Amino acid sequence: MGEIDVKIKGWCKNYPGDRPPRFLRAFLLLFLAEGETHGYELIEKLKDIGVKYETYEFGYVYKTLRNMEKEGLLSSRWNVKEKGAAKRIYRITDKGKQNLDEWAQVLANIRDSLNSFLEAYEKIKQEEQSK
Repeated sequence: MGEIDVKIKGWCKNYPGDRPPRFLRAFLLLFLAEGETHGYELIEKLKDIGVKYETYEFGYVYKTLRNMEKEGLLSSRWNVKEKGAAKRIYRITDKGKQNLDEWAQVLANIRDSLNSFLEAYEKIKQEEQSK
């Protein structure tokens, strides 16, 4: 799988950047759009972009993957060919790709809203400074 160049910034003092709010599904779909992989690799990719999960929280990621599979967004199979314990390999489905498209639109709308907010904020700050 290739490298996705995304970094999570801290949200605010009251909601640190350890985990983006409710964006886990979007990131999982994004990573799986690159190709199939197992759950631990997905967790490592989350860590690489700045989302921190403690070992005891891995179950949350796996539970989310299972729910997404039940919803038809992902499919999985067991890989028993490699040495060691069998690993569940996840792959995005067509329905998952559609859901990823929806996430991209939602996030683009959020980006546009934030940009609008920041532009208005900067205008107010500039007006204050010119007084």
